[in-house]
Amino acid sequence: MKKALVIGGNGKVGGYLCPLLLQAGYQVKSVSRSGKLPPAPQDGYEQVEAIRLDRGQEGFEAQIAALGDQDVVVDMICFQLEDMERLVRALRGRVGHYLVCGSAWMHGHSSQVPVREEEDREPLCEYGRQKSAMDRALGELYGREAFPGTAVHPGHIVCPNTWPINPQGHNEPWVFAHMRQGKRLTLPNLGMETLHHVHAADVAGVFLAAIRAGGRSFGQGYHAVSDRALTLRGYASQVYAWYGYEPRLDFLPVEEWGKGVSEHAYQQCLDHIRHSPSYSMEKAKEQLGFAPAHSSLQAVCECLQSLGAL
Repeated sequence: MKKALVIGGNGKVGGYLCPLLLQAGYQVKSVSRSGKLPPAPQDGYEQVEAIRLDRGQEGFEAQIAALGDQDVVVDMICFQLEDMERLVRALRGRVGHYLVCGSAWMHGHSSQVPVREEEDREPLCEYGRQKSAMDRALGELYGREAFPGTAVHPGHIVCPNTWPINPQGHNEPWVFAHMRQGKRLTLPNLGMETLHHVHAADVAGVFLAAIRAGGRSFGQGYHAVSDRALTLRGYASQVYAWYGYEPRLDFLPVEEWGKGVSEHAYQQCLDHIRHSPSYSMEKAKEQLGFAPAHSSLQAVCECLQSLGAL
Protein backbone atom coordinates (compact mmCIF):
# COMPACT_ATOMS: atom_id res chain seq x y z
CA MET A 1 0.00 0.00 0.00
CA LYS A 2 1.16 3.53 -0.78
CA LYS A 3 2.26 5.60 2.21
CA ALA A 4 1.52 9.23 2.98
CA LEU A 5 2.79 11.32 5.88
CA VAL A 6 1.12 14.64 6.72
CA ILE A 7 3.10 16.89 9.03
CA GLY A 8 0.54 19.03 10.81
CA GLY A 9 -2.24 16.71 9.71
CA ASN A 10 -4.53 17.74 12.57
CA GLY A 11 -5.06 21.30 11.35
CA LYS A 12 -7.83 22.88 9.29
CA VAL A 13 -6.63 21.42 6.00
CA GLY A 14 -5.46 18.10 7.43
CA GLY A 15 -8.97 17.26 8.60
CA TYR A 16 -9.94 17.12 4.92
CA LEU A 17 -6.67 16.04 3.29
CA CYS A 18 -6.00 12.95 5.39
CA PRO A 19 -9.38 11.33 4.59
CA LEU A 20 -8.91 12.22 0.90
CA LEU A 21 -5.57 10.42 0.92
CA LEU A 22 -7.17 7.40 2.60
CA GLN A 23 -9.83 7.34 -0.11
CA ALA A 24 -7.07 7.51 -2.73
CA GLY A 25 -5.56 4.31 -1.33
CA TYR A 26 -2.82 5.63 0.93
CA GLN A 27 -1.88 4.48 4.40
CA VAL A 28 -1.87 7.82 6.20
CA LYS A 29 0.07 9.03 9.22
CA SER A 30 -0.39 12.45 10.79
CA VAL A 31 2.44 14.07 12.70
CA SER A 32 1.59 16.74 15.25
CA ARG A 33 2.81 18.07 18.56
CA SER A 34 -0.50 17.73 20.40
CA GLY A 35 -2.19 14.72 18.83
CA LYS A 36 -5.52 16.57 19.00
CA LEU A 37 -8.23 16.12 16.38
CA PRO A 38 -8.66 18.72 13.62
CA PRO A 39 -11.38 21.35 14.03
CA ALA A 40 -13.49 19.61 11.36
CA PRO A 41 -12.34 16.00 10.91
CA GLN A 42 -14.08 14.37 7.95
CA ASP A 43 -15.36 10.81 7.71
CA GLY A 44 -12.51 8.33 7.88
CA TYR A 45 -10.14 10.53 9.87
CA GLU A 46 -10.26 7.97 12.70
CA GLN A 47 -8.27 5.64 10.44
CA VAL A 48 -5.32 8.04 10.37
CA GLU A 49 -2.39 6.99 12.54
CA ALA A 50 -1.43 9.82 14.88
CA ILE A 51 2.24 10.36 15.69
CA ARG A 52 3.32 12.95 18.23
CA LEU A 53 6.51 14.81 17.35
CA ASP A 54 7.57 18.38 17.99
CA ARG A 55 9.14 20.25 15.10
CA GLY A 56 10.82 22.56 17.54
CA GLN A 57 12.88 19.77 19.06
CA GLU A 58 16.35 18.94 17.84
CA GLY A 59 16.45 15.91 15.57
CA PHE A 60 12.92 16.33 14.20
CA GLU A 61 14.02 15.71 10.62
CA ALA A 62 15.82 12.49 11.57
CA GLN A 63 12.68 11.35 13.42
CA ILE A 64 10.62 11.95 10.27
CA ALA A 65 13.11 10.03 8.13
CA ALA A 66 13.06 7.18 10.68
CA LEU A 67 9.35 6.68 9.94
CA GLY A 68 10.48 5.06 6.71
CA ASP A 69 10.27 5.77 2.99
CA GLN A 70 7.11 7.63 1.96
CA ASP A 71 5.33 7.97 -1.35
CA VAL A 72 4.04 11.36 -0.26
CA VAL A 73 5.03 13.82 2.48
CA VAL A 74 2.82 16.87 2.94
CA ASP A 75 4.38 19.53 5.16
CA MET A 76 1.64 21.81 6.48
CA ILE A 77 3.59 23.59 9.22
CA CYS A 78 6.86 24.79 7.68
CA PHE A 79 7.47 28.52 8.06
CA GLN A 80 11.21 28.92 7.47
CA LEU A 81 13.28 28.11 4.39
CA GLU A 82 16.00 26.67 6.63
CA ASP A 83 13.53 24.23 8.21
CA MET A 84 12.34 23.06 4.79
CA GLU A 85 15.87 22.60 3.55
CA ARG A 86 16.77 20.45 6.56
CA LEU A 87 13.74 18.25 6.00
CA VAL A 88 14.44 17.97 2.28
CA ARG A 89 17.97 16.78 3.04
CA ALA A 90 16.58 14.14 5.40
CA LEU A 91 14.03 12.99 2.82
CA ARG A 92 16.26 13.02 -0.26
CA GLY A 93 15.96 9.62 -1.94
CA ARG A 94 13.27 8.54 0.53
CA VAL A 95 10.17 10.35 -0.73
CA GLY A 96 8.24 10.12 -3.97
CA HIS A 97 6.65 13.57 -3.67
CA TYR A 98 7.20 16.32 -1.10
CA LEU A 99 4.58 19.07 -0.86
CA VAL A 100 4.83 22.11 1.37
CA CYS A 101 2.17 24.60 2.42
CA GLY A 102 3.25 28.06 1.33
CA SER A 103 1.11 31.19 1.49
CA ALA A 104 -0.49 33.71 -0.83
CA TRP A 105 1.52 36.23 1.22
CA MET A 106 4.45 35.33 -1.05
CA HIS A 107 3.01 38.20 -3.11
CA GLY A 108 3.25 41.86 -2.24
CA HIS A 109 1.20 44.72 -3.65
CA SER A 110 -0.79 43.68 -6.70
CA SER A 111 -0.18 45.37 -10.05
CA GLN A 112 -2.90 43.55 -12.01
CA VAL A 113 -5.57 41.21 -10.66
CA PRO A 114 -6.11 38.39 -10.36
CA VAL A 115 -2.41 37.88 -9.62
CA ARG A 116 -0.69 34.83 -11.12
CA GLU A 117 1.80 32.74 -9.15
CA GLU A 118 4.88 34.25 -10.80
CA GLU A 119 3.75 37.88 -10.48
CA ASP A 120 4.32 40.55 -7.81
CA ARG A 121 6.81 38.46 -5.87
CA GLU A 122 7.95 41.21 -3.51
CA PRO A 123 6.51 40.10 -0.15
CA LEU A 124 5.56 42.71 2.43
CA CYS A 125 6.53 40.73 5.54
CA GLU A 126 9.08 38.19 6.73
CA TYR A 127 6.45 35.44 6.78
CA GLY A 128 5.77 36.05 3.08
CA ARG A 129 9.48 36.29 2.26
CA GLN A 130 10.09 32.87 3.80
CA LYS A 131 7.14 31.31 1.94
CA SER A 132 8.30 32.84 -1.34
CA ALA A 133 11.84 31.58 -0.75
CA MET A 134 10.51 28.07 -0.08
CA ASP A 135 8.60 28.14 -3.37
CA ARG A 136 11.66 29.28 -5.31
CA ALA A 137 13.90 26.75 -3.60
CA LEU A 138 11.69 23.84 -4.65
CA GLY A 139 11.77 25.07 -8.24
CA GLU A 140 15.56 25.30 -8.12
CA LEU A 141 15.90 21.88 -6.48
CA TYR A 142 13.82 20.29 -9.21
CA GLY A 143 15.82 22.01 -11.93
CA ARG A 144 19.15 21.10 -10.36
CA GLU A 145 18.57 17.56 -9.11
CA ALA A 146 14.98 16.62 -10.01
CA PHE A 147 13.83 16.72 -6.38
CA PRO A 148 10.06 16.04 -6.47
CA GLY A 149 8.74 19.09 -4.64
CA THR A 150 5.58 21.20 -4.95
CA ALA A 151 4.30 24.25 -3.05
CA VAL A 152 0.63 25.11 -2.45
CA HIS A 153 -0.21 28.69 -1.49
CA PRO A 154 -3.56 29.22 0.31
CA GLY A 155 -5.40 32.45 0.91
CA HIS A 156 -7.50 33.00 4.06
CA ILE A 157 -8.37 29.43 5.04
CA VAL A 158 -11.98 28.98 6.15
CA CYS A 159 -12.89 25.87 8.13
CA PRO A 160 -16.06 24.86 9.99
CA ASN A 161 -15.87 25.33 13.77
CA THR A 162 -13.35 28.18 13.47
CA TRP A 163 -14.03 31.88 12.91
CA PRO A 164 -13.30 33.24 9.42
CA ILE A 165 -11.69 36.57 8.61
CA ASN A 166 -14.64 38.96 8.92
CA PRO A 167 -15.73 41.98 6.83
CA GLN A 168 -13.51 44.31 8.86
CA GLY A 169 -10.50 42.22 7.86
CA HIS A 170 -9.72 40.51 11.18
CA ASN A 171 -10.82 37.37 13.02
CA GLU A 172 -12.56 38.69 16.13
CA PRO A 173 -16.03 37.06 16.24
CA TRP A 174 -17.89 40.03 17.74
CA VAL A 175 -18.29 41.50 14.26
CA PHE A 176 -20.72 38.78 13.20
CA ALA A 177 -22.71 39.10 16.46
CA HIS A 178 -22.84 42.86 15.92
CA MET A 179 -24.24 42.43 12.41
CA ARG A 180 -26.66 39.71 13.49
CA GLN A 181 -28.21 42.24 15.89
CA GLY A 182 -28.66 44.68 13.01
CA LYS A 183 -26.18 47.19 14.39
CA ARG A 184 -24.22 49.48 12.10
CA LEU A 185 -20.71 48.38 11.17
CA THR A 186 -17.83 50.69 10.39
CA LEU A 187 -15.39 49.58 7.71
CA PRO A 188 -11.89 50.95 7.09
CA ASN A 189 -11.47 53.43 4.26
CA LEU A 190 -14.18 52.94 1.61
CA GLY A 191 -14.51 49.20 2.12
CA MET A 192 -13.09 48.49 -1.33
CA GLU A 193 -10.01 46.54 -0.24
CA THR A 194 -10.27 42.79 -0.77
CA LEU A 195 -10.01 39.47 1.06
CA HIS A 196 -9.51 36.12 -0.64
CA HIS A 197 -10.92 33.23 1.35
CA VAL A 198 -10.67 29.53 0.56
CA HIS A 199 -12.47 26.56 2.07
CA ALA A 200 -10.10 24.13 3.79
CA ALA A 201 -11.57 21.35 1.62
CA ASP A 202 -10.42 23.20 -1.50
CA VAL A 203 -6.90 23.65 -0.14
CA ALA A 204 -6.85 19.90 0.47
CA GLY A 205 -8.16 19.46 -3.06
CA VAL A 206 -5.23 21.37 -4.57
CA PHE A 207 -2.77 19.22 -2.62
CA LEU A 208 -4.49 16.03 -3.80
CA ALA A 209 -4.63 17.24 -7.41
CA ALA A 210 -0.89 18.00 -7.31
CA ILE A 211 -0.20 14.54 -5.88
CA ARG A 212 -2.25 12.94 -8.65
CA ALA A 213 -0.47 15.05 -11.28
CA GLY A 214 2.86 13.66 -10.11
CA GLY A 215 5.77 14.87 -12.21
CA ARG A 216 3.73 17.62 -13.88
CA SER A 217 3.62 19.41 -10.52
CA PHE A 218 7.29 18.95 -9.56
CA GLY A 219 9.09 22.25 -9.12
CA GLN A 220 5.82 24.17 -9.30
CA GLY A 221 3.77 26.34 -6.95
CA TYR A 222 -0.02 26.72 -7.03
CA HIS A 223 -2.50 29.10 -5.49
CA ALA A 224 -5.32 27.68 -3.38
CA VAL A 225 -8.10 30.27 -3.21
CA SER A 226 -11.75 30.60 -4.20
CA ASP A 227 -12.59 31.70 -7.75
CA ARG A 228 -13.08 35.34 -6.75
CA ALA A 229 -12.00 37.66 -3.97
CA LEU A 230 -14.45 39.77 -1.92
CA THR A 231 -14.38 43.47 -1.20
CA LEU A 232 -14.94 44.30 2.46
CA ARG A 233 -18.06 46.23 1.45
CA GLY A 234 -19.48 43.42 -0.67
CA TYR A 235 -18.73 40.85 2.02
CA ALA A 236 -20.42 42.93 4.73
CA SER A 237 -23.47 43.52 2.55
CA GLN A 238 -23.95 39.80 2.02
CA VAL A 239 -23.59 39.00 5.72
CA TYR A 240 -26.23 41.60 6.54
CA ALA A 241 -28.48 39.97 3.92
CA TRP A 242 -28.05 36.58 5.59
CA TYR A 243 -29.29 38.17 8.81
CA GLY A 244 -32.24 39.80 7.05
CA TYR A 245 -31.00 43.40 6.91
CA GLU A 246 -30.07 45.95 4.31
CA PRO A 247 -26.41 47.01 4.61
CA ARG A 248 -25.84 49.31 7.58
CA LEU A 249 -22.33 50.53 6.89
CA ASP A 250 -20.20 53.50 7.87
CA PHE A 251 -16.66 54.29 6.73
CA LEU A 252 -13.61 55.90 8.30
CA PRO A 253 -9.98 56.30 7.26
CA VAL A 254 -8.18 53.23 8.53
CA GLU A 255 -6.10 55.11 11.13
CA GLU A 256 -9.24 56.65 12.65
CA TRP A 257 -11.15 53.36 12.33
CA GLY A 258 -8.35 51.61 14.22
CA LYS A 259 -9.00 53.71 17.34
CA GLY A 260 -12.32 51.93 17.80
CA VAL A 261 -11.05 48.34 17.70
CA SER A 262 -8.43 46.30 19.54
CA GLU A 263 -4.77 46.57 18.58
CA HIS A 264 -4.93 42.95 17.38
CA ALA A 265 -7.86 43.72 15.07
CA TYR A 266 -6.20 46.90 13.79
CA GLN A 267 -2.89 45.24 12.96
CA GLN A 268 -4.54 42.21 11.38
CA CYS A 269 -6.76 44.45 9.27
CA LEU A 270 -3.77 46.55 8.15
CA ASP A 271 -1.96 43.39 7.06
CA HIS A 272 -4.94 42.23 5.06
CA ILE A 273 -5.87 45.49 3.36
CA ARG A 274 -2.32 46.39 2.39
CA HIS A 275 -2.21 43.07 0.52
CA SER A 276 -5.82 43.34 -0.75
CA PRO A 277 -5.45 39.82 -2.13
CA SER A 278 -6.99 38.72 -5.41
CA TYR A 279 -5.26 35.68 -6.87
CA SER A 280 -5.70 33.55 -9.97
CA MET A 281 -6.58 29.84 -9.98
CA GLU A 282 -5.89 29.40 -13.70
CA LYS A 283 -2.61 27.55 -13.22
CA ALA A 284 -4.22 24.91 -10.99
CA LYS A 285 -7.08 24.55 -13.46
CA GLU A 286 -4.78 24.22 -16.47
CA GLN A 287 -2.05 22.02 -15.00
CA LEU A 288 -3.91 20.06 -12.33
CA GLY A 289 -7.48 20.07 -13.60
CA PHE A 290 -8.61 21.52 -10.28
CA ALA A 291 -11.34 24.08 -9.69
CA PRO A 292 -12.50 25.13 -6.19
CA ALA A 293 -15.88 23.78 -5.14
CA HIS A 294 -16.70 26.67 -2.80
CA SER A 295 -16.97 30.39 -3.38
CA SER A 296 -15.69 32.68 -0.65
CA LEU A 297 -19.24 33.35 0.52
CA GLN A 298 -20.20 29.66 0.48
CA ALA A 299 -17.16 28.87 2.64
CA VAL A 300 -17.94 31.63 5.14
CA CYS A 301 -21.64 30.68 5.27
CA GLU A 302 -20.82 27.06 6.06
CA CYS A 303 -18.40 28.18 8.73
CA LEU A 304 -20.93 30.50 10.43
CA GLN A 305 -23.58 27.77 10.34
CA SER A 306 -21.20 25.34 12.04
CA LEU A 307 -20.68 27.89 14.83
CA GLY A 308 -24.37 28.56 15.31
CA ALA A 309 -23.84 32.11 14.12
CA LEU A 310 -26.18 31.85 11.14
